[in-house]
Amino acid sequence: MRLERSMVVRAALDLIEEVGLDGLTTRRLAEELGVQGPALYWHFKNKQELIDEMARALLAEAHGPIEEGEDWAAWLARQGRRLRGTLMSHRDGARLLAGYRPSSAHGRLDPAVIFRPLLEAGFSMPDALWAVLAVTRFAFGWAMDEQAAVGRVLPPGLPRFDPNEGFEFGLATIIAGLRARAAAAAPAGAGPTG
Repeated sequence: MRLERSMVVRAALDLIEEVGLDGLTTRRLAEELGVQGPALYWHFKNKQELIDEMARALLAEAHGPIEEGEDWAAWLARQGRRLRGTLMSHRDGARLLAGYRPSSAHGRLDPAVIFRPLLEAGFSMPDALWAVLAVTRFAFGWAMDEQAAVGRVLPPGLPRFDPNEGFEFGLATIIAGLRARAAAAAPAGAGPTG
């Protein structure tokens, strides 16, 4: 069997389900793949490059194009939900994404695809960028907090809340703020719709 870069990434994502991000080592990964450690370095020069590719794979899994008839607000909210869901569906998913900054064009998602729904709705490029970052960083932070709290026992008397309900409240608040900002910035009869 020929070892492919995508196979290494998939195996590494599967392995963190078992051992967590802290337990991921190139030695353990090589054992899982049935290869010698140096074979991994043919595809990734170091563990950080592997982790970056794993993070990129999660981002690609979480991103989706706008659906026919969907407005920018529904699309952006869906992106936030998908990101949170993707991160929560992988052990240490949020930690894996923490600090990910692609250093090459290979590691970046296509900006034309990411921002198109907002640009087509009339957002400027800077506003589209900040809108996407606001929603994705909110979803990321929410997932990070949820994963960090797994197994934590709350002190007596501290009220419990539904994390899904809280996430939806925050997401709706961000979208409402973006709608208001877009409406205020748009000339009469123009600007973002939806």
